[in-house]
Amino acid sequence: MIEFDRYKRILNEDFPVYLKARDRKPVIRQAMEIYRLMRMYRYLPYQYLKHGLYRRGFDKEIYRYIPPELLHLTRNNLNARGDKEALHDKLQQEKMLCDGGVPTTKTLFRLQKSGIVDLEGNQVEFKDFIDRVGEMALPRGMIVKPRDGGSGAAVFKMDVEDGILIHEGEPLDFEAFRTLVYTTRHGEFWEEFVIQETIVQHPDLDRLNASSVNTVRIDTFIDDDGKVSFNAAALKIGVPGSVTDNGSSGGYMAGLDLATGHFTSGARRYAHDSGKNYDMRELYGIDPDTFAVPYWQDLLTTARRAAKCVAPFRSLGWDIAVAKDGPVVIEANHDYGVYVLQDLAGGYADQPLGRAFLEQFPNRDKVLAAL
Repeated sequence: MIEFDRYKRILNEDFPVYLKARDRKPVIRQAMEIYRLMRMYRYLPYQYLKHGLYRRGFDKEIYRYIPPELLHLTRNNLNARGDKEALHDKLQQEKMLCDGGVPTTKTLFRLQKSGIVDLEGNQVEFKDFIDRVGEMALPRGMIVKPRDGGSGAAVFKMDVEDGILIHEGEPLDFEAFRTLVYTTRHGEFWEEFVIQETIVQHPDLDRLNASSVNTVRIDTFIDDDGKVSFNAAALKIGVPGSVTDNGSSGGYMAGLDLATGHFTSGARRYAHDSGKNYDMRELYGIDPDTFAVPYWQDLLTTARRAAKCVAPFRSLGWDIAVAKDGPVVIEANHDYGVYVLQDLAGGYADQPLGRAFLEQFPNRDKVLAAL
């Protein structure tokens, strides 16, 4: 089923982009490169289409792009000893990070089909919930999302105004609240939701899109000696009106330099435009040559500390927000997709995760010789 879905995406998303490309290499050269990649990696080289390696701008660097599925298998092997259920559970992950002194999300209540409960599991009447949230005077309101969900599905932004729960300008009583969460945006797939304080992001990121918290996606790798390093990083930016920055909601991603936090690419939309490049100046009115993610070195330090907190996981994709006073970890993903980060990094063959794959790969010497 996974293979079928992959081929379906290639035909529906990547092949039409290939057909429209005006800078394709000669057909004979494409055929030779595909053959060499297949022989080299011993795997169907769908990265050739996925990363646009058929374009004339790519030469020998095509060999740096490892088939994403092989990277995913390497990632899964590295994470085999980790407790995946605990990592999926936002409350357990939040506790692990808090216990390690890592700034992270703040869950206030839980929503179940039977009602609202506090963090100790005690039932909370709707009026009491409204009163308590009102007393908190949350500057950006609340985010409601699945306790064990991901990819931006079933996420809602709400606030309490004058003793009334408000969602997108509409007042909600408890029945309307529960119905909204459990019947829209695929909420029917989850049994429980967490109600968290919305993070107030740094003004530099707020100006890019204020309706979503725009996070840094960065993947960590822990080697055999326990050292944490990074493969790549990107800034995720939501579209106006969206409460999430996910690509599935139309969001953009832009590559980041690991040393400085400066942009290394334009803004790209992978879920909708197959990685088409958009100019940062036109989209956001910023100079991409001088803009840098605030608190960048603090963010790297936070990511390293967070990776240690959830060991024995060794290969994780992190979403980290930047608040006005520093980084805040949103979540870690053990099954994160490598494709976009590899695309923005210019291949993973010389990155820690890629090297971990090559160390176990029988055809390692031929790959290294081609780099």
